[in-house]
Amino acid sequence: MPQDPFPHIQGVRFLVGARADAQLPSTGLPEIAVAGRSNVGKSSLLRSLVNQRSLVRVSRTPGRTREVNFFLLESKDLPPLHLVDLPGYGYASVPRSLREDWGDFVSRYLETSRTLRVVLLLIDARREPGELELQFADWMHGRGVRVQVVVTKIDQVPKTQWGQVEARVRAAFGPDFPRCVFFSSLKSIGQEDVWRRIKAAVVPRPTHEPDA
Repeated sequence: MPQDPFPHIQGVRFLVGARADAQLPSTGLPEIAVAGRSNVGKSSLLRSLVNQRSLVRVSRTPGRTREVNFFLLESKDLPPLHLVDLPGYGYASVPRSLREDWGDFVSRYLETSRTLRVVLLLIDARREPGELELQFADWMHGRGVRVQVVVTKIDQVPKTQWGQVEARVRAAFGPDFPRCVFFSSLKSIGQEDVWRRIKAAVVPRPTHEPDA
């Protein structure tokens, strides 16, 4: 018998498209940010994760939005949390050009948020991880923020080459970063894997009681 999908989502709604510090939610809930180049599939991933096609706000000019979009998600399996859709960072370098391309506000949010638990760093399966992604990952790693690499559009790579894709990602990011997750919104690949990585970041591991 197939297992029920994880997590059991009870509700998800858009909160705010923040452009200034005063607009950031002050709930103290854990935050899961989604980052990546403008054309890597961030909106598709978010819609697929929450199974709502109309959820994600998309700029009329792709890659030009400067808002940090917050969504409140509630489920039976996880504590309430914020999904944070970051603007695509184009072809800048981190962190200096991120400040130019995203604006000081977005960079300041990433540098100072005390409730940011993990960043899902999206990389197109057809592309090599670039210096941009490596610098971004090192930046977050230096802050003590967990980075989970999600390889999107994996359906566009023959399955016989998936091992090569994983090897490239592992070689680029090194052993200090968790194993990547393969993802495809079109083929429904990887959704539950992504959620379980999120759970590992927001739910403390239970302490083992001593044997009786």
